[in-house]
Formats: sequence, structure tokens, C-alpha cells
Amino acid sequence: MNTPVALVVPVTAIVSVVSLLAILRKFENEERMAMIEKGLTPPQKESMKVNPASALRWGCLFMGVGLGIFIANLIESVRDDSSEALYPALIMFFGGLGLLISYYIQLKLDERNKQV
Repeated sequence: MNTPVALVVPVTAIVSVVSLLAILRKFENEERMAMIEKGLTPPQKESMKVNPASALRWGCLFMGVGLGIFIANLIESVRDDSSEALYPALIMFFGGLGLLISYYIQLKLDERNKQV
């Protein structure tokens, strides 16, 4: 029975990544237990803080990229000849426009927070 390589490679990659994560977690736990046995206090993990400016930036970027893809699709459906540079150009343009919009929104929010 021959198994196709296209099936073996992803399965092996997934199993490898999961195994690596499990081993790292095990060693981290053993290290913490050894510190507790010696009477030391293990360092606490820092809680992940969400940066609102980062969320705004990524949201505007992805909205711009989505809008660029949508407009490129509309232009391609209207025109008969398709340009190979249409999709990347509009994705970059609207992605950059989204970043500029997020910058100006963040400036306005910073000014409003400074006044209060």
C-alpha cells in the first residue's frame, strides 16, 4: 500500500510540531517544580496586554487589503483584458491607505485623551 507524499508530509509536520510543544511544556513544568522544591518562587508569566493602537492598525490594514482585492475583482470583471499587476497594486495601495487612516484615527484619539 503506497501512501502519497502529499498526505505524509503535512501529517508528519503536524505531529512534529505538537510533539515539540508537548516536550517544551514538560520541561518548563519540570523546571518550575524544581524551583518550588528548592524553596524558590518561580517567575510569574506576564499577562498579555492588548494594544488598542495595534488592533486598530491591523484592522484598518486588513480592511484596506480586502477592499483592494474587491475593487481589483470588480475592475477585472468589467474589463476583458486582465493585468497581472492589478491585484498586487491595488492590495498595496488600499493596504497603505488603511494604515494611513489608522494613523490619523490614532492621532485624533491621542489628542482627545491628552485633553481629558
